[in-house]
Amino acid sequence: MNLSDPSDGGSSSDESSIPAKRRRSDTFGASSTTSHGSVVQDDSDDENKAYGDRTSDVGEDNSNTGLPVKPLQRSSRLSQSSLSENCSSPNDGYIDDFRPGFDDNDEVSIRPGFCGSGENSFYNKVPEEFTKDINDAFKSEYSEKSKRIMSNMGYKPGKGLGKFEHGRVDPVQASTQKGRRGLGLTPSLVGEVPTDFKWSPDEAKAEAKEAVIWLPPPPIETLSGDILEEWLTKGPKKLSIDNETQFVDPNILQGILNAKTIFDTLDDEDLRNARFRSNPYETIGSVIFLNRAAVKMANIDAVFDYMFTNPKKENGEPMITEKDILYFADVCAGPGGFSEYVLFRKSWKAKGFGFTLKGGNDFKLLDFYAGTPETFNTFYGVKDDGNIFDPANLMSLKDYVLNQTDDKGVHFLMADGGFSVSGQENIQEILSKQLYLCQCLAALMLVRTGGHFVVKLFDVFTKFSVGLIYIMYRCFEKVCIFKPVTSRPANSERYLVCKWKKVGTESAERHLQSVNSMLWSELDREDDVTELVPLSVLMDDQPFFEYIYKSNCVLGEKQIKNLLKLAEFSKNKELNETCQAEMREQCLRLWKLPDKVRTQPERKGPDETMLSILAKLPKPPADSNNAFAFKNATLNKQPIYLETPADMKLLNNAYDWQFTFLTSSKGSTDLRIFIGCGGKRVYQLDGTSWRILADLQITLPANTILYGEIVKECRGQSMRQMHTKALHVIDALMLGGKDISNLPLSARVNQCSLFCTALEKHLCTPGLPIRCKRFFNLELFSTAIANLEYRSMKRIRKAVTMDIPKRNNRDDMFYVVGSLLFIREVREPWSGQMSKSRGLKYYFRMDKDGKRYSEYEIPDDATLDMISAYKNRIMWSWGDAANAIFDGQVQNGVSRTDMEVYVARNIDR
Repeated sequence: MNLSDPSDGGSSSDESSIPAKRRRSDTFGASSTTSHGSVVQDDSDDENKAYGDRTSDVGEDNSNTGLPVKPLQRSSRLSQSSLSENCSSPNDGYIDDFRPGFDDNDEVSIRPGFCGSGENSFYNKVPEEFTKDINDAFKSEYSEKSKRIMSNMGYKPGKGLGKFEHGRVDPVQASTQKGRRGLGLTPSLVGEVPTDFKWSPDEAKAEAKEAVIWLPPPPIETLSGDILEEWLTKGPKKLSIDNETQFVDPNILQGILNAKTIFDTLDDEDLRNARFRSNPYETIGSVIFLNRAAVKMANIDAVFDYMFTNPKKENGEPMITEKDILYFADVCAGPGGFSEYVLFRKSWKAKGFGFTLKGGNDFKLLDFYAGTPETFNTFYGVKDDGNIFDPANLMSLKDYVLNQTDDKGVHFLMADGGFSVSGQENIQEILSKQLYLCQCLAALMLVRTGGHFVVKLFDVFTKFSVGLIYIMYRCFEKVCIFKPVTSRPANSERYLVCKWKKVGTESAERHLQSVNSMLWSELDREDDVTELVPLSVLMDDQPFFEYIYKSNCVLGEKQIKNLLKLAEFSKNKELNETCQAEMREQCLRLWKLPDKVRTQPERKGPDETMLSILAKLPKPPADSNNAFAFKNATLNKQPIYLETPADMKLLNNAYDWQFTFLTSSKGSTDLRIFIGCGGKRVYQLDGTSWRILADLQITLPANTILYGEIVKECRGQSMRQMHTKALHVIDALMLGGKDISNLPLSARVNQCSLFCTALEKHLCTPGLPIRCKRFFNLELFSTAIANLEYRSMKRIRKAVTMDIPKRNNRDDMFYVVGSLLFIREVREPWSGQMSKSRGLKYYFRMDKDGKRYSEYEIPDDATLDMISAYKNRIMWSWGDAANAIFDGQVQNGVSRTDMEVYVARNIDR
């Protein structure tokens, strides 16, 4: 009997316990993948895998590995519940999981009870003392509904039914049949309970707050490759765990193994019902997320002081500032509960990389109601199957992630793998050894120095598992083993949490790669890697050894007692945990989660989205409650055009302005306001109407309004030239629900750059690339213009061009310059100035009384908001005269030389 609850398996594919059952086939452009073992999963009732063959409560069945599972010996009794929850849809199985039994339904009625019935029944026609006899005959066995029906039929205590009282005397018993069950069904009974351990209702009271016990600090030096190679031990494959008592008390190990068998003959529905009543934290469910795994990650994150979503350096300084985004990886993770939580907490300011088995249990990005799936990237390795065991897939995953993180890696990695072990629950740890190793290897490959790692484990009794933990212990500054309250108490699940990756872990990474290659090739099909670290080394490190031993004993004893508690609740259906509502309230408050039911986000059109965005601004602009008026008067306002040298006086103070290079010239339809309503529902303003850009396949988070242009990006020159399109962001009002309208222009551009980086996809990913324009200070006009160069084009002799910022193999891409756009940053009466003594820019104003004010940081009241800056923007269109303007040869208009002279005089005065 597999008692490791897949739903508790913590896996991201962990099943939701709240939303109504429904199916989603679309996966936001990514095919689905769960991790390890999804091939043997069943959507219908993975949640129950926790108990019984349902190793969820003891062996922890989990289908989140990232590799195809070898055929496993299945128990003769293959119920739906014996399949791993982790591969199930987040909502599948909900109805069966929480549907009350037949007797419970009978107890609930919307009609008045028998004694209070005012209906024309026999009860109203008989003396009071006679009705008392009826109640006495009924009350101990039958529901109010049964009493009422019998009364309406003329029932008299001790008398038969019918006109002559010749019919049936005793009421018909309600059927106890459950589902399609017939001959040969094993009775639903709890097996013999081990006598070495006891559970009583007086056990420790449930609490919302949890304590964390870290391992003692590891040795400073990391492990060398030579030492690791010397430690490696090979031997025959191990097929049992009964004698693995080096790291746990033998009685506890045997107690766990024995306790797993007591639910073998218990019916699935009875088991689920008992589990729901016995777990103090069961009603927390999945709240607003697609499954319980998301809440589990919220639980872990909060207990560890938000070290994942708000990481800090060892000196206490934030690892992520306003100028950074959070990078994370989620491996063996379908359907993505862990990632949905991170994106809920960070929105688009987090960029995720997901790796899991491709198939029916892939990431369900369209079900990320609480997060922003637009900044999540799915990847399945060079083999395109998501198999984490394949060395080639792991190496390609490393290249993929490092390429998008400037070769630094992610700030943290989450691993939540598991697979079905039905019929082999007692050796789940042995079957999971390569999964353990590959998830730890992924962390060493992908996590940057100073980053974090959390991985789900089950039992850790074998020398292989403990040796792997020891290697990670030597690669990170702090390590602990932790079981959150959201992990069902009767299963064997726990989490290894590693904090602050050390410098110099490359040797350990290469060694684990080598070991995985051995396991992948199956090592002569008979031998196996039995030890990563010798037992003598593990025992010589006394603090480490004692920690592992104590952890196994404490968690093992708690697991046994909770299994016994579950058995007691299975026998006695009257037992209920009375603190479930209290625990739900306290835990959600501690974890800073809303106490709400998961609902699908409202689907808004562009006008409705625009009005809701404007309503959220601190100072809504004029006409913000009228969509047509705002589009017509504000968003459609044309720029002021710079056409003659006299017009340059509009740029009255060079230090107040910044500019960027555009492809669009005067009257271009590619320079527009864009609005994102979520996913590919992106619209461009065309007059006073919104036109959807379905053909361009742009993806933007909901509640986004930005100013940008569709640009033709080129590669190569002359007849070999090729081009593609991209969206270049110039400025923005709101990005994915984040209001940036009142930030200084420089800060807005920085946020737009982060936004584009978060949305950036791999080169092979379909869809329009999104980039951020590079801005230059007007006082540095001569330096900025030097970035332009002539290039030979396919259809014209030459054109003035600008390089696209060098990132991710874009070092040879460029676009043609058609105009310059000037945007003011400083609001009058403030003005920018340059300190000649310190060489720093500062901001200055003088009030009516002649008092002077100056600040090196731009004050809030000196900042020109986005809408005001947009309405007063200035465009210098080069158009067909670009070559002449660049060469300073324009006769009737503004040339490059004119601008350089004007700016030089402006900054020298």
